[in-house]
Amino acid sequence: MNKIFSIIKFFSKSLFKEKATILFVILAVVMIVIAFGLSDIDIARKYKLLEDVLLTSQMFLLHIAALFYSFEFLQKERSLGLFVLPLSTGLSRQYYLISVFLTLLFMVFSIFLSFFVIDTILLWILEKKFVFEVLWQLFLYSLSSIVLSFLIIMFSNFVSLMNSIIYSVALFFIGNGLDEFYIYSHYIKKEKILENLSSFFYYIFPNFSIFDKQAIVVNRGYIDFGDFFVYPVIYFSILSLIIFSITLLKYKKRVLRFGE
Repeated sequence: MNKIFSIIKFFSKSLFKEKATILFVILAVVMIVIAFGLSDIDIARKYKLLEDVLLTSQMFLLHIAALFYSFEFLQKERSLGLFVLPLSTGLSRQYYLISVFLTLLFMVFSIFLSFFVIDTILLWILEKKFVFEVLWQLFLYSLSSIVLSFLIIMFSNFVSLMNSIIYSVALFFIGNGLDEFYIYSHYIKKEKILENLSSFFYYIFPNFSIFDKQAIVVNRGYIDFGDFFVYPVIYFSILSLIIFSITLLKYKKRVLRFGE
């Protein structure tokens, strides 16, 4: 375990030194200032627009951070030969891959925690209460971002780096529309072909819409405890395990060489 923590620390330090990390912080501050400037606008209820802008901008930044850190790590792995670490440290490929996944999880959660602290303070000052629904939605967006980074790592073992990003982003956009497609085909259009197709997509593709309850949150709609709290975490855990298992099966057979 000490070797795993050492590698995670090494990877994290390398990624934190990137200038993009500072850019994420600056962009977050800019969006918070913009959101604060809109805090007096009353649409249905006060601070609804503030929460909407905060969550939308931070969702965007979390997923961009996941894309960037995954891309940057894979670039370093190929150009600097980081994959030789299992050979030089005696760490198995399985534990090395665990280190990679945990590093990306740590990087995304570092961004999430900074947003969490800022949002907690800002919303407490303005709304005079702990707005747990908004903060939990921010947490769900961080889970979505982590899944995106895991997918990039998985695809990178099968295709080129750029293609792995393209495929992962494509799955992200498809996954965000699965709920709407399912409702349309089963309850609006009600065509058998569309129903079968939507059911196939719903259970085959990663369902990123599970992590997006923003409309319900900002409108203070009814929140089901299972759908909002329990199911997304369980789904994230199972999906992450599946992605890791697929990645590991391929990674064990991968020939480690420079310039891939």
